[in-house]
Amino acid sequence: MSTPHRQLRRIHALDDFEPAARRLLPRPIFGYVYGAAETGASQRDNRNAFDEIGFLPRVLNNVARRTQKRCLFGREWSSPFGVAPMGVSALTAYRGDVVLAESAARAGIPMIMSGSSLTPMEDVARAAPESWFQAYLPPTLERIEALVDRVARASFGTLVVTVDSAVRGNVENYRRAGFTRAC
Repeated sequence: MSTPHRQLRRIHALDDFEPAARRLLPRPIFGYVYGAAETGASQRDNRNAFDEIGFLPRVLNNVARRTQKRCLFGREWSSPFGVAPMGVSALTAYRGDVVLAESAARAGIPMIMSGSSLTPMEDVARAAPESWFQAYLPPTLERIEALVDRVARASFGTLVVTVDSAVRGNVENYRRAGFTRAC
């Protein structure tokens, strides 16, 4: 077993990332990464739904050939999950989207680049060609076509269209944390 990076030695479960990120990131950036819209009700509901899921151990089964591999969109991935899009991830690490994409590629899982990234999509596609691109569709057909053409030229093979944000969310947590966006 390889030795974990020094900063990850105290990370034993997903919940351990929150206090570590809170210590490492400036308050406004942590508020952006960790925060949820309005009062956080949907975030709590989602967490509660996941908390209800449990594993049913099956004993005395042959596990010699176990695998997490799954096929999605005609490609086999190492695990049935990937890295979700997070806008402006460059605020959390230098060239954050490239770091995420390269890490996902090494792990054999998909990474979805956010349409609100600060990193040019071409850089991410060059660094990790199997990455996906997430788009917020512009308001006109002409701009949609230009975006889709650029995504194709950058060589993204999968386009993820976000359809649940017809209007910008009321992210009170951003204001509480002091995070602002120019756009």
